[in-house]
Amino acid sequence: MYLIDGQSSQSAGISLRAYPQGDTLNAIFQTHDLVDGRLVLSEKMFREFDSEIEFLMDGLRENRLAKQGWTIDREFRGNDTFQAMVGGSEGQYRIDIAAGTLLVVLSTAIELCALEEGSTTAGLANQYRPGENSIHCLFPGVQEPDEAGFEALGLALDACLLLYFHELAHAIHGHCDYIPKNNDEARALESDADFNAGTMFGVWVWHLPATYRKPKSEEDMYRRLIRASYLLGTLLKAMSARSAEYHHPTNRIRTFLGGGVFAFDKLGRSIKFDDVKAGDDYWEQKIISYCASIKDALGRSTLKAFQGTEIDIEEDRRQMEEVTAHVLNRLKDGPLMHFKLKI
Repeated sequence: MYLIDGQSSQSAGISLRAYPQGDTLNAIFQTHDLVDGRLVLSEKMFREFDSEIEFLMDGLRENRLAKQGWTIDREFRGNDTFQAMVGGSEGQYRIDIAAGTLLVVLSTAIELCALEEGSTTAGLANQYRPGENSIHCLFPGVQEPDEAGFEALGLALDACLLLYFHELAHAIHGHCDYIPKNNDEARALESDADFNAGTMFGVWVWHLPATYRKPKSEEDMYRRLIRASYLLGTLLKAMSARSAEYHHPTNRIRTFLGGGVFAFDKLGRSIKFDDVKAGDDYWEQKIISYCASIKDALGRSTLKAFQGTEIDIEEDRRQMEEVTAHVLNRLKDGPLMHFKLKI
């Protein structure tokens, strides 16, 4: 079974032999006029993402997959949509990432970072005309690649890593081999993939090949995970044909972060609390602190329609705690046990 995050499977596009550059990018993004600095920036996004994923997958193949006779391949697809999918069965899977995914994430990251208070790229805050948004119009105000800003590129790469880990988690934890019976089960699988993506992020981000991409501290890792979770959750809710199966971005942060905290706990590096409530309060304050600026930016961006109301968010959180969590526990203790990668 294929699990698709993003736009519908009808726009999957042709398989690319390698990550796209130059003329290939322009052939895919024909309506976006990727020239000069905008083309250089786009090429850099693909080059760095591919380098990071290949480095991390090499380690996974050697240390986990090969020992169980599993294979997880990956391909870029030649279309300009926001879409990631994973499919296969019985230990043989493939993750497909549409080329448009990376640049849509980069474009929205550039807009939101420019709108944050005190931003060094504030000049890009008003690059869109009425009716345009950063999903469908890719960073039109960028003339030179450095104008996008270090923070935006890093946020975009983190969000794309998190999306890839989300797809990887679907494969590793047996989701592709199980057909959900209803939306509650589908949301449970998404929640499980979010948690395990957060765990992968919490472990692997320290081993990225480029020194500048490694977290400066544990606090920096949490900050990056929270911000990337919010950006990715917003785009998935806005762009997906399966939007009804997703929880609200604000609530998904808690699941992604929970995975990151779990990773640190296993490594013996997490903070210990006297009781569960103290721990919950501590991490909730982290989310509020590190999400406030980007959340405010979203409310003033071309994507503000996707922010959701407080009532929507609270009702969704209730659904997550009272329904999704219980359904997921049932699936993990039942059918998913037979399909997941054995450690």
